[in-house]
Amino acid sequence: MNNDLRDFIRRQRAGLEQSGLPLKDIRVIDMGTVVAAPFTATFLADFGAEVIKVENPDIPDATRAWGVTGDGLQPWWLVVNRNKLPVTLNLRTTEGKEILAGLIGKSDILVENFRKGVLDRLGFSASRLFELNKGLIIGRISGYGQTGPYSSRPGFGTLAEGFSGFTYLNRQPDNPPVSPPLPLADMIAGLHLAFAIMVALRTARRGEYGGREIDVSLYEPLLGMLGGSFLEYWLSGEIPQPTGSEMSYTAPRNNYQTKDGKWLALSASAQVPFERLMDAIGKPEYKTDPRFKTNEARTKKENREELNRVISTWFSGMTAREALTACEEREITAGPIMNMHDIAGDQHVGERRTLVDLTDPVTGKVLRVPDVAMRISGSPGQIRFPGLPPGTANEVIYGDLLGYSAGQLADFKAKKVF
Repeated sequence: MNNDLRDFIRRQRAGLEQSGLPLKDIRVIDMGTVVAAPFTATFLADFGAEVIKVENPDIPDATRAWGVTGDGLQPWWLVVNRNKLPVTLNLRTTEGKEILAGLIGKSDILVENFRKGVLDRLGFSASRLFELNKGLIIGRISGYGQTGPYSSRPGFGTLAEGFSGFTYLNRQPDNPPVSPPLPLADMIAGLHLAFAIMVALRTARRGEYGGREIDVSLYEPLLGMLGGSFLEYWLSGEIPQPTGSEMSYTAPRNNYQTKDGKWLALSASAQVPFERLMDAIGKPEYKTDPRFKTNEARTKKENREELNRVISTWFSGMTAREALTACEEREITAGPIMNMHDIAGDQHVGERRTLVDLTDPVTGKVLRVPDVAMRISGSPGQIRFPGLPPGTANEVIYGDLLGYSAGQLADFKAKKVF
C-alpha cells in the first residue's frame, strides 16, 4: 500500500479519538454492498463512528463502477463510502474468517445487506456473532425482510420501489410507471436502519444489556411513507391513482413552466397561500367560489384542471425570475426546480454551506459534495475524507487494530486472504 495513504489513515484514526464527534467511541463493520446498508454506515461515520468497510478482494463493490468519470474518479463510491476505512477480506478462507471474528469482537455494530442466510452459511449466524460479542448490534437490510414467504428472494431497490406501491403512483396519468433516478428505496431503508441502530445503542451498549438484531426490508420503509395512501384505499376501497406532480388529496400543487422555459414548483393548498395566489393571478372571486373555497373541493378532478389552467397561464406570461419575485412579494409558496448546475451556483446553497470541498488523498483533486444534512448544535457531523481505494486500510486495521505482525500480513496476502 502507498505509504502516504497508510499514514493518512493512521492520522484519521488518531484524529477521530480527539475529534469530539458524538460517535467517536463506536466502531462499525460495514459488510454491506451497493447502497442500502453502506448508507447506514455512512451516516454513523459522519458523526464519528469508525467504520471498517469490508469488500470481497475479487469483486469490488458495484458502486465503484457507477458514473465513473473520464479521469477514473468514482463519484458514487466517493460519496456513499466517505469517512470509511476500506479493507478486503476473503471470507471463504479460514484465516479470513478468523480476521472477521477478531473485528467483530472489537466492534459495536455490524451492518449487512446480503440475501437471507448468506452470513449463516459463512459461519456467522446471529448466535455465532453474539458468541463473539454479546453486545453486538446486528443491522440487516434485505429485499423483503428476514421473515415471510419472500424472505429468500433477492432484493434490489428498484424491485422494492415497485413492491411498495411507489412506482405505480410515480407517473403522469395514462403514462408508464417511472422508477426514481436514484436508489431511493436503498437510501430510505439505510436511514431507517441508522435510526434503529441509534435506538439500540441507547439500550444495548457493548456487553451491557446484550446484543440486538435489527431487521429492515427495502420495501417497508417506503410503504410506510405511503401509509396515508394505503389507508385511503383501506377506508374507501378505491385504489389511489397516479396524479403526476399533483396530489389527489391537496390542491393546487404542481409544476409550472415559465416564459423562458424554466420550471417552478408550487404548493399552495393551505388556505392562506391559496387565497394570495388567487389575488396574484387576478382571480379573487375563486376564493369564495364553491369549487375552490376549500381544499376538499379543489381536489376534485375538474376543479384541479381549472386551477391548473389559470395558474399555468399566469406563470407562462413571466420569466422564472419575474414569477419568483411575484410569489416572494406575496408570500406565495413557489420555488425553482433546480438542476445540478443551478445548485452549484446558488447563493443560499453557498452561504449555508450545503456543499463542502474535500481534497481526495489519492488524486489530490478537490471534490465538492453535499455536506452532512443534519445540523446538531454541539454535536456536528463532518465529512472528513471521500471513499478510498479497495484495501487501503488493510495494513492499518489488521496490524494496528488486530495486532497481526508484518510477517503474518505478508503471509495472508500471499494466500489471498485479502
